[in-house]
Amino acid sequence: MNIFEIEQRLAENGFRAKDIAALRMQAEKSGSTYPALLKELSIRFVAALILVIILSIVWVYTFIYKDNLAIASYSITMLIIAPIFYIFTPMKLGYKAFRYSRKK
Repeated sequence: MNIFEIEQRLAENGFRAKDIAALRMQAEKSGSTYPALLKELSIRFVAALILVIILSIVWVYTFIYKDNLAIASYSITMLIIAPIFYIFTPMKLGYKAFRYSRKK
C-alpha cells in the first residue's frame, strides 16, 4: 500500500487534513512509516489512558479518606499536571490511531 492510499484510508476513518499533515511531517522527520507511527500513537494513547485512570482512582481515594488539605493539594496538583499531560500526549490523534488500528 502506498502513501496516498494510506492517507486516503486515514481520511476515511476520521483523520482530518491537519492530522494527516502532522503524521506526514513526523514520518519525514523520524524516517518511519505511517503504520509504525500509528502503532506508536495507539500505544501512547493506551498508556495515557491507564495513567489517567490511576490518577483518578487516587484522587477518589484521597477525596474519601483524607482531610481537606490533602484533597486541596492533590486537586491543585492535578490541575497543574493535567494540561502538561495533555500537551505532551496527543490524546485526540492517539485516540484516532487507536480506533483506526482496532478497525484494521
